[in-house]
Amino acid sequence: MKLLTYQFEESDLTQEWRVAKFDLDNVNLLAGISGVGKTRLLNTIINLSWMIQKKGVLFTGKWDFSFKIDNKMYNYQLDIDRNINTRKSFVKKEILSYNNTRLIDRTSDKFIFRNKELPKLTSEDIGLYLLKNEQDIKKIFEEFSKIYIRRLNPNYFQEPDTPLGIIPKDLLNKSKDTFSLSYIQNNFRDVNTQLFFLKEYHADVFNKIEGRFKEIFPFVLSLDVQPANEIKNINLPKLALDVFMPILLIKEKSVKNRIPVLNLSSGMLRAIIQLVDIYTIPEGSIYLIDELENSMGFQSLDLMVEILLDQSDKIQFIFTTHHPYIFNNVNIKYWKVLTRQGSIVTVNSGEE
Repeated sequence: MKLLTYQFEESDLTQEWRVAKFDLDNVNLLAGISGVGKTRLLNTIINLSWMIQKKGVLFTGKWDFSFKIDNKMYNYQLDIDRNINTRKSFVKKEILSYNNTRLIDRTSDKFIFRNKELPKLTSEDIGLYLLKNEQDIKKIFEEFSKIYIRRLNPNYFQEPDTPLGIIPKDLLNKSKDTFSLSYIQNNFRDVNTQLFFLKEYHADVFNKIEGRFKEIFPFVLSLDVQPANEIKNINLPKLALDVFMPILLIKEKSVKNRIPVLNLSSGMLRAIIQLVDIYTIPEGSIYLIDELENSMGFQSLDLMVEILLDQSDKIQFIFTTHHPYIFNNVNIKYWKVLTRQGSIVTVNSGEE
């Protein structure tokens, strides 16, 4: 899927905020002063993806955007409102159009799919989710699961929901066919486990990630992933010695012992995580990155931008930055400059 145009309006009674309609390209650098709404814009996109997949609560707002799947053009409008008495969110309006024909036409009073009115369905679920097994909707629903966001907390490995990965023994006995790139990306949250299965079942992708990482950090000789209980001369959590827990190890020039991922700099950690994302998410995905420059030096940024541009024929990138070095290395035609007048955000091409 590729987003072509996008606009959003916050419809909650407690606040007003609107992003006027703008066009998107394969690469989209969101620029603007702090507080203009760059991160908030990314949030509206990922929230939409999660809501359609029923991975969280319904966020209030009005979405109106066009997108392309396999050269087919669609327009989608979604209005999520909140009951002022119960405070529960509900679908107020939903329209999905293809070639100016409405596949879904839904309001609070009716639900029409392919010109046929359906029995009253719950207003707490989005129509794309309710109809996800229908022939005309299945592909569209699946494409919304291919929107990814990367925010890296400096305490990545200390967060309760992102621990070092423990792999159940029965998982190790599954067939090779189980471990597709999308399966690895979608089912394992930590980079150690992702790289372990890439090394086991997708050596070409592992080698590509290793090669790119070494380009970014020329003092790195190699990457490896080993079970914690097989690693010598490195202090690891006791738990890691009692279960099957893969650990990423970095070998650097002039350093005797390999360095475990727990001891990597935040810049190196961010780089390896983003490389794994970029080379494992499916072609046709949308990848959102908040503040690409965080923790990265000039050389790292240079090569990371080069990698994004190189992969932009397969993945649509939408990322924020404040860094002048990135502006100098991304063609101005890819800039999306945000300005805000009161509660209205306007997004213009850098060439305007």
